[in-house]
Amino acid sequence: MRVAIVDDVRKDAQLLREHLRRYQGDNGGEWETALYANAEDFLARYRPEFDLVILDIDMPGLNGVDAARRIREMGDNVVLMFVTNMPQYALQGYAVDAIDYLIKPVSYEEFSLKLKKAQRYARLNQSAQLTLHTADGVALVPSDRLLYVESSLHYLTYHTLDGDYRVRGSLNQAETELPPSLFARCGGSFLVNLRHVKGIEKQDVLVGAEWVKLSRGKRLEFMEKFSRYLGGMAP
Repeated sequence: MRVAIVDDVRKDAQLLREHLRRYQGDNGGEWETALYANAEDFLARYRPEFDLVILDIDMPGLNGVDAARRIREMGDNVVLMFVTNMPQYALQGYAVDAIDYLIKPVSYEEFSLKLKKAQRYARLNQSAQLTLHTADGVALVPSDRLLYVESSLHYLTYHTLDGDYRVRGSLNQAETELPPSLFARCGGSFLVNLRHVKGIEKQDVLVGAEWVKLSRGKRLEFMEKFSRYLGGMAP
């Protein structure tokens, strides 16, 4: 796990790093931690290489919530968690899909519990690389850029953030090549990336900016899988 801690109060950042070291000793695994004293420096050097970013909400200059918005505008789905001594502002974090928040001073017990949750989400964020053989050649598509797969007459259309790709194949085959905890069928012809689901209304699912049909027969299974995804738990 690669973790960035962005906090202008050095003793608070150091405490979180000590908690991380203790957590590693208790649970194993390999951890890399980078500390940043303000959001501007963090964003100036930012690369999509972290599994978890812990942001202080109240910082001079650019605050943690606005920094998180910048990260989301870059298209990065990194796991975000906020830390604050002002709990009244913590709920702002959910607008940028933060998974949780910590209240200062952060106890190890609370930190350990919420770090386990962050690990589950980070595992879900792991992307598969798809190799699509189209009529124009070969396209390499990371699964986190994929919105949904549509099946029609022995062909598949991969709808992605970067455009559409049409290949010959079956939806069953496509399903085996994608992370099962991140993709779910919402009908006989659609396989949806749960991380891009923005809303569900009756018999329709909003995926990115597009609506796809949610069949009656698949509704219960889809909703159960979506609920597990929101809880950060693989099936």
